[in-house]
Amino acid sequence: MKMTRSNFEAQADLCVEIVKDLSESMDLTLGHIDDILESFCDMCDRSNPAFSRKRFRRWVLDKLNLI
Repeated sequence: MKMTRSNFEAQADLCVEIVKDLSESMDLTLGHIDDILESFCDMCDRSNPAFSRKRFRRWVLDKLNLI
């Protein structure tokens, strides 16, 4: 099934929640966060060739107040 923009937004929100939950129990570095983001991006990229890693990353980092 090809994922849509709304699917990607839901995945980005899930990524934000995972990072927030993990950061409560451990000290996450930007490297850890980047690894999590890349895993999500790899999955989304496989589901739709029009997927924008840049947009996804911006969405997540903005919600985490990192940009």
